Amino acid sequence: MSNWAPHGKRLIALSMCEKGKSFIGAALLLRKQGGYEYVVLHLLCQGIEVLGKGYLLLQNYDEYEPQLRSIGHNLEKLLREVEQVSGINLRARGVQAEVTELNQLYSQHLLRYGSGMDVFIDPKTISSNRVLRRLAAVLRYADRTGALM
Repeated sequence: MSNWAPHGKRLIALSMCEKGKSFIGAALLLRKQGGYEYVVLHLLCQGIEVLGKGYLLLQNYDEYEPQLRSIGHNLEKLLREVEQVSGINLRARGVQAEVTELNQLYSQHLLRYGSGMDVFIDPKTISSNRVLRRLAAVLRYADRTGALM
């Protein structure tokens, strides 16, 4: 359990949410500028991870802070927990298949570091458009409702 006062815990959680949104924004800008798609995908996944963990901390810092390590880089585990807490289906409309593929790559650090995958798999064949569209919709909703404030 953290020694932070409630206000400090809230500021830490909000900072994580902002960092997560910025990672996602960086992914979108890099994609728009024709950046290396493996880096785009990594930034997207990192943004989902940090934003999701920040959201959980906002909901109940003392409960979730000790659990973050066990969630690790597993986006599916994280999104299940966020869905349970928020009541929002984040993996609706065919998003699950993309989340599963991205999670397999991200959780094993295959998007971050070089490997034979870089030679044999064109990163543009790894779909993420549905994840991005769903994420954008959820963030617009969160802005309207103040869920991340």
